[in-house]
Amino acid sequence: MIGGKVIDPSALVAYVRGSVAMDSWLTVTKEVGIVLYVPALAVIEIRTVCIVYPNTDILLSRLLDHPSVIHAELSSTDALKVIHPLDETRTWDGITGQVILVARHRVLWG
Repeated sequence: MIGGKVIDPSALVAYVRGSVAMDSWLTVTKEVGIVLYVPALAVIEIRTVCIVYPNTDILLSRLLDHPSVIHAELSSTDALKVIHPLDETRTWDGITGQVILVARHRVLWG
C-alpha cells in the first residue's frame, strides 16, 4: 500500500496564502511518515498565476524542500507518457495524467 496525498493547485494556493491547514499537513506528514506528492504542472501553474503574492517562489521552494514532499520536473519523455492515457480516454487534465504516471512508477519501484 502506498500512503500519501497529492497536493493539487488549490492546496498550493492555500499554502502560498498562509493556510494553517497546509502547515499542519506538513507537520503531520513528517511525524507519521506520509508522502506528499506535488505535480510539477501544479507548481508551474501556481508560479505563473500567483505572481501577485510576493512570497510565492520562496514558499514553493520551502515546500518542495520539505523531507516529506516528492516533486520532480516533467521531462519530455514523461510528458509523452502523460498524454498517452489522456488521448486514449479523450480527456484532458495534465496534472491528473502526471499523478497517474508517478503512481504507476511508485507501484513498480516499490
